Amino acid sequence: MTPVLPTPSLPDALYLLDYFGLAVFAISGALLAAEKRQTLVTFLFFAVVTGVGGGTVRDLLIGAPVFWVHRPRHT
Repeated sequence: MTPVLPTPSLPDALYLLDYFGLAVFAISGALLAAEKRQTLVTFLFFAVVTGVGGGTVRDLLIGAPVFWVHRPRHT
């Protein structure tokens, strides 16, 4: 008998998509810093600013609560 694997629920999928979107914004900022040949500190700064800023803009545009205000640990 084959085991039945649990299917992920919609909230689980939304969390995964949220993390994916945050990663895409962070990668875009890091790539910009790399293109400009910035230092490691600037590289990390651009990654964090675009990741959090992009997620904030996304939440504001769709009318959702801003993720870092309501879930500061993002868990």
